[in-house]
Amino acid sequence: MLVIDDEPQVLKLAARMITLLGFEVLTAKNGVEGVEVFRKHQDQIRFVLSDLTMPGMDGWQTLAALRKVKPDVCVILASGYDEASVMSGDHPEWPQAFLGKPYSIEDLREAIGKVQKAVDSEK
Repeated sequence: MLVIDDEPQVLKLAARMITLLGFEVLTAKNGVEGVEVFRKHQDQIRFVLSDLTMPGMDGWQTLAALRKVKPDVCVILASGYDEASVMSGDHPEWPQAFLGKPYSIEDLREAIGKVQKAVDSEK
């Protein structure tokens, strides 16, 4: 799993929680770096957890760039803003799940489960 977040503490905590859930983790400190890491390791990455609000390339732009590399990549978008406002508007690509910040390991487990169901239903 790839975690993209510009806040070092959040990135470290998310990586730790994902490891505890049994996944190997790659990290990136912004959207540009996240897309580069994804390009290099796309065959190893099942899901991407990306922050929404980041300098340079935000979560929506990162999601679109990831889908250009691999159209079926599963993405969880995380934000401190509420889901209704984040998921409103017109976007060329949509994530499989939304995760509100701050999130617990149970919230993360639930979001990953939702993404896994989406993957399984596409098979």
